[in-house]
Amino acid sequence: MVVSVFFLIVGNVSASNIKKLEKPKIMSVGKEIEVKDQATKMFIYDTMQVWIHHSLVDYYHNKYHADSISWGEPKLEGIRIWIRRLGPSGNDGIYTHLIKISLQRDELIINEKKKIKTEDTFTYAVNADLLSLYRDSGKSEKELKLINSYHKVRPQ
Repeated sequence: MVVSVFFLIVGNVSASNIKKLEKPKIMSVGKEIEVKDQATKMFIYDTMQVWIHHSLVDYYHNKYHADSISWGEPKLEGIRIWIRRLGPSGNDGIYTHLIKISLQRDELIINEKKKIKTEDTFTYAVNADLLSLYRDSGKSEKELKLINSYHKVRPQ
C-alpha cells in the first residue's frame, strides 16, 4: 500500500511538471490557406494597412537610414495573403489567427534618390474578433503582434 501511494504521488507530480512544460506560446491548428477572394483579400489588407505601413517604415528607416520613403499603392496582383487558425496559446488565447501578407512594389524611393523594387512579407498574430477596430482604439496590443518579417530587393 505504501508503494502504491508513493507511485501515485510521484506520478501526479511528474504529470503536473509535464503539463507546465508542454504549454506552447503560439500553436497553429489549421492549415495555411491563401486568400484568393478579392473582396476578402482587400478587406484584410485595408484593415491591416496601418500596421503594415508602420512595419515597412520601421524596417526601411533602420535598414537604409532613410529620412524619406515614398511608394505608391501595390498592384492588386502584387498583394498575397495567407491565413492560419491558431490553437490555445500561452497568452490566454489573445491571438486567434496568423496572417501573412506579401507585398510587391515596382518602385520604392528612399531619400528621394534610390529606387528599388521590393517584396516585403510580414507575419502577424491577430485577434480576428478585434481586428476591424480602429487602430487608435487603444486595443492595438491585443489585436495584432508582428511575429516575423522578410524583405527582398528584386532585380530592376
